[in-house]
Amino acid sequence: MKKELLILKRKKAKELHEKGFSNRKIAGHLLASKDSVGKWVQMNDRRIAIDNRGWKKGKSRKYTPEAKQQIMKNIRI
Repeated sequence: MKKELLILKRKKAKELHEKGFSNRKIAGHLLASKDSVGKWVQMNDRRIAIDNRGWKKGKSRKYTPEAKQQIMKNIRI
């Protein structure tokens, strides 16, 4: 999901919650899990606009030798 869409969903969830909608109703309306909605409605305005998903830029994944071997085995299939 794009960052802009995520931020809009978070803002809409907070708005609907303030109007008295339940997290379950909000989740159904926004096509999100009720756990996510629960987190979103508790966020302050500053945190709503921050997207901390995914890997940090420039930081590569570190695999164990066993994991690398398993990945290579699955690629050859």
